[in-house]
Amino acid sequence: MRTAVLVAVAALPVAAAGCTTTVPGSATAAPAPGASAGPDALEPPAASPGPRSGLDADVLPDECLLNASEFGDLVGLAVQPPEQGTVEREDGSVSAGCVATADSEPVAMINVYAVRSGTPADYVRAGGGTGRRDLRGVGEAAVVIDTATGPTLQLASPEYLVTILVSAQTPSDDAWRAAAQAALSRLPG
Repeated sequence: MRTAVLVAVAALPVAAAGCTTTVPGSATAAPAPGASAGPDALEPPAASPGPRSGLDADVLPDECLLNASEFGDLVGLAVQPPEQGTVEREDGSVSAGCVATADSEPVAMINVYAVRSGTPADYVRAGGGTGRRDLRGVGEAAVVIDTATGPTLQLASPEYLVTILVSAQTPSDDAWRAAAQAALSRLPG
């Protein structure tokens, strides 16, 4: 499943840290809060009323908020240094994200969003449905959501919504919290 879902991410060439490369392929952004499983769930959700009215993607030029060691602790594998990259979708739009790989396979991805209305915490809390649980003790609000591509942490800071997707692994709550704290510490503002 990891290969099928993150195949476009695997095509990202290894480049010097901080470089951005555009490659053709399908979007592979982490699932947006409350999104259903499946490839279409990997894009930010369409606008809807209330605090979950939508997200603005690619608000930071570099979404690599975790280093290789921190990603490795989260996924339980040795990973290469994460890379910021972009994926050109079939519709011509471009999406960015930070990808961590192990043995040339993508194993985790970070995306950072701004919410269009309300706060990031409102956005996280407004999600519903099965397969999600609160992760207490970190950020303004945090939940872990089970998705078809793997568990995804949705983490609210005062200004940003951070999503961390892990493929084919299930991190412990302590590992999620450590990754969340590290990511929060690197957000601007």
